[in-house]
Formats: sequence, C-alpha cells, structure tokens
Amino acid sequence: MSERAIIDLFNRPSRRARVGVGDDAAVMPDGQVLTTDTMVEGRHWDDTLSPADVGWKLVAVNASDLGAMGARPAWAMLAIAIPDPPDLAWVAQFRDGLFEALAAFDLELVGGDTVSAPTRTLTLSVGGYAARGVLRSTARVGDDVYVTGALGLAAEGFLSHHPSPAALAALRRPTPPTTFGVLLAEAGLPSAMMDLSDGLQSDLGTLCRASGVGAVIRPEAIPGVPDLGWRVSFGEDYQLLFTAPPGARSAVESLSASAGVIATRIGEVVPGASPRLIGTPWPEPLFTHFPRSSC
Repeated sequence: MSERAIIDLFNRPSRRARVGVGDDAAVMPDGQVLTTDTMVEGRHWDDTLSPADVGWKLVAVNASDLGAMGARPAWAMLAIAIPDPPDLAWVAQFRDGLFEALAAFDLELVGGDTVSAPTRTLTLSVGGYAARGVLRSTARVGDDVYVTGALGLAAEGFLSHHPSPAALAALRRPTPPTTFGVLLAEAGLPSAMMDLSDGLQSDLGTLCRASGVGAVIRPEAIPGVPDLGWRVSFGEDYQLLFTAPPGARSAVESLSASAGVIATRIGEVVPGASPRLIGTPWPEPLFTHFPRSSC
C-alpha cells in the first residue's frame, strides 16, 4: 500500500479542478480531463519490449486512463530522459511506436521536454474532454461489478516460460477499450469506473475505498487466463472495471455487443469497506512499485 500512502500525501482539495488527486485523471470545470504516466527502464520494461513497443505502451497506458473517465482523447506532451550520449537509433524506434499509438488512440503530440539521465525515463501527459465523466468514488450498494476483456494475459506474457502470442501482445502492445469507456459514460450506464492497471485485487480495493463500499466477487466468473493469481494480482491489463445498477444489464450487454467488447459481470457491490472473493482468499500481490517498503 505504499504507493497509495504516497499519493495520499499529495491529496489536497483543489481550487481549480472539479476532480483532483485520487482518480484516474483530473477533471477541470470545462470538462477537460488530464492524466500522466511514467515508465522507467528496468522497472516497467526490459528486453521483452522493443523500443517501438515501449512507445506504443506509453501512449496506451495514458489513453486507458482517459477511457476510464469517459473522456475523448485530444492532445499529448512527452518528457523523455535518456543517457548521454543519446542512442538515436533507440529513440527513433521509440518514436515510431509512439506515433503509431498516438494515431491509433486519436491523440496529437503538442510538446514536451528532453533531458539527460542515468536511466531511460519516459513521461507522457495526455488530455481529452468528457461530456459525462465517470469517477471511481460513486459506486452504490446493489450495483453489479463488471470487467472488460480477458484478465491476466500481460501476467502470462511476463511470468510464463512459454507465453502465448496473445499474452505477449497484451504485454507489449496493450489495447485498452477506450472508445467503449466513452460510450458507456455518454450512455450514462456506469455508476463508477476505473482502469485495471494494478490488478483486479488492488484496483477493486481502490474503487471500494473511494466509494465507501464493499464487493463480493465470484472467482469463477473472472474472465482470463486459468491462473487466478495472474488474473487478479499482477496488473497491466488496461481493461475497464466498472459498476452499474442491475437495471442497466441489458443496456450494457447491448452496448458491449455493438462495440465488439466483452463485458463480464463478476460480482456485486455490498455494504462494507473492501472487496472479497467468494470461497477463497485473494492471492498474494505479484507486483508492487515499492516491494521493500513497510508503509
């Protein structure tokens, strides 16, 4: 929980943002949605990813946050820190993947910064606009809990000795369902929503704490790879986690079918303060940003 403890240190009421620190992105009074993500070599990627894959993934993880807020993408700014002397061949390949993803997610690079550093460190900030933004703090008791896609593929791609092509693709070039997030939000279907970047166990806990509720989850209903730990405790899925009232079930099914996205109902929101799996404890987390921290 040390990452959350650090975020909480900076969580102060905002005078300018309608939604500030603590959600997938900040929301301004005019509906503009802003978010940022950083990737560090050796921590967020290794030789499993090509430079072009790194560029794609940096865009995708940011676009995922926009989609989870129901925001249509607009612009991006890049800060790149690389060792001196710069490896221009690596940078050119990274650029190719970055621009490929910017086009795929309808983002335009409008500026940024370049500095030297001991380790490649890449930060992308993106912005978009939400006509009807969705927060993670508005789930209600009685709501259904949904996830999109198949969970655990990136975990398989990273942890398995013989990952499937689909697992390697999910690890190297995730494709978050950003348009579906916008469609859900604009249809007014989710009561709360966020992206699955830290794993279902962690992210559902975050949503429950933000909303002041609990949840019960059927482990056999969670779609994805056979290993439960990989499905819920690794992360990097970049799918949607959302709640919706039972009366919205047919509308969610219809919208997901028309969008070509699989949305699976995996549980319910209940009174309480945390989520639990029915019949089994949560597996041990398989990734944390601060593994040696005790806070």
